[in-house]
Amino acid sequence: MTTEDENDWGPLFVGSVIGGRTPGNTGIATAIDRLSQIVDGVGWTDHGDESGVDVVFHVAGPLLATEFTGVRTGRYARPVRLVAVQIAVPAELENRPPEEVLPMLADDLVEATELAAATLAKRRNALPVRLAVDVARRAREVART
Repeated sequence: MTTEDENDWGPLFVGSVIGGRTPGNTGIATAIDRLSQIVDGVGWTDHGDESGVDVVFHVAGPLLATEFTGVRTGRYARPVRLVAVQIAVPAELENRPPEEVLPMLADDLVEATELAAATLAKRRNALPVRLAVDVARRAREVART
């Protein structure tokens, strides 16, 4: 979720691009929705000197295939203090129940924020994403319970 309104800033956003709903990816979609709710429920305090991370899970379906694997960084938008990261959800997670998929996606979320942190550390004038990494790690702990 990217926005120009500074009041909507957060350290971590979770969304998805699903290439069409199928019975096979329903558990994945449900797990992503649940992970987003967990992230939204993790408390944090804005220190004003951080960038946020906008994580988008890409799920293949009949209308759209995922053209990459793993985790990759996208654009950094300094005006809104947000870096985009995309995660290709592996096809092996299809037909699994959401409670089995959720901890795996939570691990991917932590990996994505850590990648964003490493990427921004190399950029001049980019604000760090320490808070996003912390929120992702705490969300992972909730997802594992």
